[in-house]
Amino acid sequence: MTVLWGKTGEVDRDMPDDAWHPLLFHMIDSANVAGQIWDRYLSTAMRTALGPPGIGRALYMWLAGLHDLGKASPVHQKLSPHHYQRVHAVVPHTAECEEGFPHARLSAYMTMEILEQEEGWPFEVALWIADVLGGHHGTFPSGSGTHDPERRTVGGEAYRQARRFLFDSITEYCGVDLDRLRDHIPNMGAQLSFAGAVVMADWLASNSGYFGYDSSETKPEESLYRKISEQTARDRFQEITELNRVWFPEPGDSAHDLYRRRFGIEEPHGTQTLVDEIARAAANPGLMVIEAPTGEGKTEAALAAAEILAGRFGFNGLFFALPTQATSNSIFDRLLKKWEESQPLKPTVSLVHGKARLKKEFTELPSGAVADGGCDSLTASSWMRGSKKALLNPVAVGTIDQLLFAGVAARYLQLRHLGLANKVVVIDEVHAYDTYMSEILHRTLHWLGWHGVPVVLLSATLPPKQRRELLNAYSGAPNLTLEGSGYPRVTWVEAPTMDQRLAWKEGDGTEPALLSRSAETRRGSNIRLEFSPEAEDGDLEGILGERLRGSPKANVLVLRNTVQRAQDTYDKLRAQFPDFEIRLAHARFTARDRERIDRELMDRYGPPEEKRKRPTHSIVVATQVAEQSLDVDFDLVVSDLAPIDLLLQRAGRCHRHEREEGERGTLTTPTLIITGYHRGDDGPPRLLGRTRRPYDHHLLYRTLAALTHPEQRPSVNVPEDVPHLIELVYGDTEIGPRSWQEVMTDARKDCERHRSRLEAHAHSVLIAEGDPEQPALSGIHPFGNDHRVSEDEEEAAHMLPVRHGADSVEVILLRRTSDAQAVTVSRVVKEGEEESPVTIPLDRTPPKKLISHLGDQAIRLPLWQLDKTLPVCPKAWERAPWAKRLRVLLLDATSSGRQGGKTYTYSPETGWKPQQ
Repeated sequence: MTVLWGKTGEVDRDMPDDAWHPLLFHMIDSANVAGQIWDRYLSTAMRTALGPPGIGRALYMWLAGLHDLGKASPVHQKLSPHHYQRVHAVVPHTAECEEGFPHARLSAYMTMEILEQEEGWPFEVALWIADVLGGHHGTFPSGSGTHDPERRTVGGEAYRQARRFLFDSITEYCGVDLDRLRDHIPNMGAQLSFAGAVVMADWLASNSGYFGYDSSETKPEESLYRKISEQTARDRFQEITELNRVWFPEPGDSAHDLYRRRFGIEEPHGTQTLVDEIARAAANPGLMVIEAPTGEGKTEAALAAAEILAGRFGFNGLFFALPTQATSNSIFDRLLKKWEESQPLKPTVSLVHGKARLKKEFTELPSGAVADGGCDSLTASSWMRGSKKALLNPVAVGTIDQLLFAGVAARYLQLRHLGLANKVVVIDEVHAYDTYMSEILHRTLHWLGWHGVPVVLLSATLPPKQRRELLNAYSGAPNLTLEGSGYPRVTWVEAPTMDQRLAWKEGDGTEPALLSRSAETRRGSNIRLEFSPEAEDGDLEGILGERLRGSPKANVLVLRNTVQRAQDTYDKLRAQFPDFEIRLAHARFTARDRERIDRELMDRYGPPEEKRKRPTHSIVVATQVAEQSLDVDFDLVVSDLAPIDLLLQRAGRCHRHEREEGERGTLTTPTLIITGYHRGDDGPPRLLGRTRRPYDHHLLYRTLAALTHPEQRPSVNVPEDVPHLIELVYGDTEIGPRSWQEVMTDARKDCERHRSRLEAHAHSVLIAEGDPEQPALSGIHPFGNDHRVSEDEEEAAHMLPVRHGADSVEVILLRRTSDAQAVTVSRVVKEGEEESPVTIPLDRTPPKKLISHLGDQAIRLPLWQLDKTLPVCPKAWERAPWAKRLRVLLLDATSSGRQGGKTYTYSPETGWKPQQ
């Protein structure tokens, strides 16, 4: 039965027009590739999830082999008029066909017909298999899973016999015992991930360069082609996938051993040892929440936990999700330099976000398509890049967007679930996401719980309600009773079993294993609080003047909530403190300047070392960029009013390290001065800016009320006071003076209405939840197959967004010097010496050696500051795949440009700034 075609140049654009491949052969190819994926890519945990021992590999090969059974139909065979003449002579069909019926849905219908009607399988068992096959073009059938086509579409008896022959041939070849499968239904997590594995096998087996596609009408006998295909799949698998190795975790026997090998840490401290203890004691995979102050080594703790959990429960990959492209790049660099290089067997790795192609350290990694024996260095796979396949890489670092796409109704979401089901997932800064993103995160955690994937969440602090929602989302438990308190804190909940899910569905059952323990901290401090309402003109002279000029040494951090306020404050302080070194740090610098500024801040204000160049008198004005990631230490911190958890994080930059006597001048008491609000007249303070910009006024009022409460002492102890303050601000208890209550009530109602709108908006894009009583994938896509997702976060935001509103865009900022060329706007430093700007051609595609320099000029700007017609790449760059998506904003010779009705300038000192 080699007359039916499966691939042909008339339909598939990547093949010569006269080339073709029999349907039976493509089915055999797909089964053989699936066998290699099983042996060389899938984790032990994922293999176990598909079925009982001894049937999983054969079952997966069988699913992959049957995925295109729907092509054995007249409606599909007629798509190639050239081949249909030959097909019709052997498999006749005279009736007109219903055009446009997708062959993936036909595969679902035909498999369902054979299993249920001819083999006598139960409907529910036949349905899950039909759904997996029916979804291999990106979306799953809805309703019953099949939507019966007209009989003339599937053909008469001749076609039925042809399909039965193909079905029996693949069943026999894969070694499947139908009687052993007739009562077997994997859980919905396994169904979804193996639906992705079927797509992966199909795509790899569709490589016309390897699997014998040619124009000859005579094809080998089936028995001979089976051997040819098996050898091709085995010999060419690594070459096609560019997969060198998956991750082989080696957690060792103790925390000391693991931390020494991976991070060079000889003595892991309290939080790290507690994480290690809980991970090693876990009976099953689960979700871990690590809450600890900055500087406690949460990143190392998370990586250690991931390796322990992966090693114990059979996972072979890692995905580290972060809030932004910049933080993703930073963690990727840390992994390359320390964690991954210490792995004895180097895995294939990836950086996963829309601008990863501009990251030199990633793009210059060698290909995983190496000779037998593997490669002794880290490798990358070009096949596993792009919007659908990026998470297939064994070890990946990327933006949280890439994870959240697994929770929305995007096409080929099963490929993302395949990638995640093999991995341990780490999510950093989990407190930082708004209501909209949190709803999508909850749905994603829900499905990670179905997969039984270990998850590690990181946060400086979490309100109790938010912690409980995260635990409930993953575990599916209706009412978790969480005991224990303290800070730092590590919480653990097990992934639920199917029996537990069924019991909860019926209103019964027991909670999953749950614990929460506090750790000893290696640091603790009392921070004095001072409250200083903002002067009408925003001047800080009254706050800082006397105390700074009277101190022989003074290094101060001023934190503003917006870039505009930070820039205005910087200008005023430069005029008021001409003898001080004044620096500015915010998000509207290019990537190169942000990296330079971060490095300079670390050089001056990092942990005490001989090489540090700590100034005598200085002020750093910054926005939220200084809240995290940088281990910097100041003598005094001034901050705009912010939600309590962020204020505590900001306070952690004050007296962060022990210093020698006299190093802090007269600023010897850790002090946080809170400003950024105006004094109210017999009522609550007047907050700056519009509500919710950048923070909900509801939380700002409650934060100020909690910190100025008569019973609150004039200092905060970190970490001792953290849990109480977080619970007080994020709780429902009435706080604050009576004269504040009316305004606070209005702010609370406004906040609740806004959150309700965000929740409703998020639910409009989510995939369906798993149902233990109806374990099939039918209807998981509530919107059909219209939605696509791009790897580029900005493009994705216009398709099926995982962030609420595309309120910013990344551009490449260049200064035009002529019609034919431009130069970089940022300082370019090589081997410690400042160089001239790099010249970039505009009349031709820049050479690849300039890619990293272009990436260095990337800057994220708010849409309201740009013209409605957004910048695009120069016309001459459009033919280069890596360049055509770039948005290039060209400034004039003075580094100025007119956008959004205003004139803006750029400088390495102040960043992107509106002209006054």
